[in-house]
Amino acid sequence: MSIRKKIKTFEDILPIFSIEDNVLIFKDGRVGVGFEVSPVEMERLMGNEYDSINQAFSNALKSLPLKTAVQKLDCYFHKKYLPQKGGLKYFEEKTVNRFYEKKILHHRSYLFLSFGRKEQVQTNAFNTLYAMGESLIKNPFEDILKTVSLAEHSTKEFINMISIYGIICKRMENECLMDFYQQYFNLDFEKNQGGFNRSFAAQSDKVCIGEKQVNIVSMIGQGSVVFNSVKSNYGVETNNVYPLGLQMDYPHILSTNILIEDREKVLSNLDMEQKLNRNLDFLMSQDNKIKMVEIDDFTEEVRSENKSLVSVNVSVIIWALSDEKREEYIQRTVAGFRQMAGAETFIETIDSANLFVANAPANSYQNYRWLLMSGDNAATYNNFITSYQSAEKGELLCDRMGNPILVNLFNTELNNQNSITIGPTGSGKSFTIGSLMIQRFEGRNRQIIIDVGGTYRSMMSALQGKYFEYDPESPIKFNPFVIDRDMDGRYNMTGDKVNFLTSLLSVIWKGTKGEITQAERSVFVKLIPMYYRYFEDKMPFSVPSIKGFYEYLKWFQSEFKDTAEYQRIARSFDFEEFFIVLEPFVYGQYQDVLNSDEFEDISANTLICFDMAKIKSNQLLYPVVAMLITELALDQIRLFPKDRKYLYMDEAWSMLSDTMGDFVETMYRTVRKNNGAMCIITQGIDEIIKSSVGSAIIANAATQIILNHTDKVQVDKLAQYLGFTQHEVDKINSIRVSTDFREIFIKQGDYARVYILEVSEAMNAVLTSKPLEREHLRTLQKRYNGNIQFAVNQYIEDKNEFIETD
Repeated sequence: MSIRKKIKTFEDILPIFSIEDNVLIFKDGRVGVGFEVSPVEMERLMGNEYDSINQAFSNALKSLPLKTAVQKLDCYFHKKYLPQKGGLKYFEEKTVNRFYEKKILHHRSYLFLSFGRKEQVQTNAFNTLYAMGESLIKNPFEDILKTVSLAEHSTKEFINMISIYGIICKRMENECLMDFYQQYFNLDFEKNQGGFNRSFAAQSDKVCIGEKQVNIVSMIGQGSVVFNSVKSNYGVETNNVYPLGLQMDYPHILSTNILIEDREKVLSNLDMEQKLNRNLDFLMSQDNKIKMVEIDDFTEEVRSENKSLVSVNVSVIIWALSDEKREEYIQRTVAGFRQMAGAETFIETIDSANLFVANAPANSYQNYRWLLMSGDNAATYNNFITSYQSAEKGELLCDRMGNPILVNLFNTELNNQNSITIGPTGSGKSFTIGSLMIQRFEGRNRQIIIDVGGTYRSMMSALQGKYFEYDPESPIKFNPFVIDRDMDGRYNMTGDKVNFLTSLLSVIWKGTKGEITQAERSVFVKLIPMYYRYFEDKMPFSVPSIKGFYEYLKWFQSEFKDTAEYQRIARSFDFEEFFIVLEPFVYGQYQDVLNSDEFEDISANTLICFDMAKIKSNQLLYPVVAMLITELALDQIRLFPKDRKYLYMDEAWSMLSDTMGDFVETMYRTVRKNNGAMCIITQGIDEIIKSSVGSAIIANAATQIILNHTDKVQVDKLAQYLGFTQHEVDKINSIRVSTDFREIFIKQGDYARVYILEVSEAMNAVLTSKPLEREHLRTLQKRYNGNIQFAVNQYIEDKNEFIETD
């Protein structure tokens, strides 16, 4: 048997009479004002902040006149990810293709307030504008100017009271109001509609808007408890209605409606009802007796705590193109309500069309599925949370729902652009950093990596970056004493260079665990410039070196040992001990390390890696070479002040010590002043804690990247030494890892988010840690004469066809 559809024109069903001066005028004489809301990003707020928002909203409700209707509309809709594809680099294009045309759940948030006359009749299913086709009031516009004035005054105060913690409400103007009405009645929020383009047909179990089958699920009973905030599925603090928002990844509208009631009148009616019930006590069931006790408790609480009384309606509007999907969405919506401490629901059928119109923007006075509650309870049903917002530029990651967004990890609004990354073995540390490196490489950023252990060898080979594996048998050509000359041919002896040479000589002399006195440091600061002045005068055509400095000190000692000045210096500086320690670098086994007449020019390369694995166990050579490489990197940073630059220290940072105090300070200052970022990468917080420069590393890193930690003791240490709040610890503990993606915690300044790292097959080929897969890619790259794109394409084909990579 076919079901007849009752089809109405939009002229019949539209509740608005006109839109004038940025105000909605309704057919029943009510006046509506609308706002576009910029909510707070998910997981940003802590529990006490949710308390404050809800308290502010509850207080704001008290400021409104009786019979004011407040409506919060949150529209969730899918939109395809369609970024521009022209001019993309290889890996960037592969990543974009991975997400291209993916349906992303978008969220738009609105707030409406409507005002009318206090004597306006309460609506029911039979006297709504939709049911009647007209207003019950004979002259609904009699006091319209007074109502408009009341709306403007009351709305301004209300908005000021709720605009906290970054919640922004922007007044909707005429065109915006009409656009949104058209979007609502077309159920299409992706773009402006230009009219009411779909038919509207009521059926016995749903309403059809064009091809879309619509149902409404209404809350008819609160959960057993109501909280200002709850834990999300991730275990992180969120708002009470979270299960009805972003968690439902399908098109829907969350409509929360609040009607300001006459508190004393409602309490009087409840008292009268209780009195009648007590007189009929002998006829009452046990359930009714329990309800009486609940009403007594409720009225006592309202009176004793001076709470306001409101009526609340929470509805979710869902739609789909098929009955199967519609039923699925209905059941998932009911389940979402149940997550709110067991909230009870009713699936609307015959009333669907009536209530759909009643939930239209600012028309919520027409609703009739009300629940009486206090204002503070009502506030918990408002949703001021949205998904992460994408930056205008940055690295491509995903939010926790898997939607691609840009994250600006070089945020110039922070004190610095430095970062510290902490990830235990197996947490995907090199994979995570490698994915960022590849994106920055294609963005033509300059990157220098100082590594210990070959972590990035495969990636460097694939990208054809410059890879230096330091070998003491064939050392990189260094001469730290060579510095630039000025216009007059004099050596440009800057404070930074003096500090570097002082730190270098101190490490050679005292080691990384020794301490250099202030007096010894002062002697270096005095003698180093003296050496250069001597060198300019005596040996203008040769190259300064550590050997030359050694010989200069020998000459200085011989020439001035009988003078008072030398005697004064010698009391604080043990020349003989210094000579003995320096000799291996002058005439001994390390003489080739610091005395090169040639120089390694790396300026033509934008991606460079120095691997010091072969000398890590050499306690004398390792810190010296690490300092030389770091200074070489800093020279590159100084050389290209306008380019964005990243200096990574993966475990190599451990060579930094108190002996290099001035050098560490210079290192961070140089990076900051020259548009650079220092990126420290380590396995655990313990290494940072134990390091003498650990506090400096932490203090200079405005960005902290934390990977999956299974050891909760280590998470507690992270909180202690990095200053994470319990809310941030909850985010770290909520990190998920699967075969398809991994989550990472990133804190920038005072704000922390958890992102999903999901890469393309092409990037995964370059970043894989499996030896057989790495070797297969290297073999393919050789086959294609070094062309990484051809090699990766073949690698992906091989892997998809299950060809063994051996």
